[in-house]
Amino acid sequence: MICFAFPLAHEAESLLKQCKQKDEFTIDGVHCTLGNIGRRPNVLIARIGMGEAQAADNTATIFQHFKLKCLVLAGYGGALVQPLKVGQVLVSSNYSSEAVLGFLRMFSGFDFASFCTVDEIVGTPAGREEIARANEAQVADMETETVASVVAAYQIPFLAVRAISDAYDNVLPVGALAAGFNASLGKPTPVKLLRYLAAHPSEIRPMGKFISDLGLARKNLTRFLGTLNNELPAGW
Repeated sequence: MICFAFPLAHEAESLLKQCKQKDEFTIDGVHCTLGNIGRRPNVLIARIGMGEAQAADNTATIFQHFKLKCLVLAGYGGALVQPLKVGQVLVSSNYSSEAVLGFLRMFSGFDFASFCTVDEIVGTPAGREEIARANEAQVADMETETVASVVAAYQIPFLAVRAISDAYDNVLPVGALAAGFNASLGKPTPVKLLRYLAAHPSEIRPMGKFISDLGLARKNLTRFLGTLNNELPAGW
């Protein structure tokens, strides 16, 4: 069984729409969907939460209840270098299993990059440059390192995939993002966001751009995952 694990519901939404004969349930707080996608039966889609601690704990929960043969961690990522564009799909060259990386060399529609895991959203080019230099990385996310550590204990193939949601030169409305989403609950907080934007109108436009860019990132991510699902070994 392959598991596609996503930190956020928004990241998983389009792939879930492709899932047929599905069964939705929650195990120890982890939202799961089991169904058929494309040519592959019994695919598990799990929402593991945002941030290292929550994602690691929920990934461990998945292994307690399912016998997985491969885990794909997918979601949005931030560009730490200028050449990367919004919507570009990247596969981690430093956390993904070597066996999977070799197989992927036959694919198109993505690039390899070095990932690093951070504990907060990086909102400015200066901050991104500092992190890129310190970690020798091109993509930042908030879950890959700890999820990779959990998966490594089970000695199964692991793949980390991110679609760029914010480019290197974007200045993110960090305050609006914090107001608009409760990371611990994994839920948007629209009323709180509206109140924040009313008090900080300068962040309205950057917030609108960020939300708009998510659509392209999700579209390209879902397309790549669909191809991956159909082409990975049938025995996984």
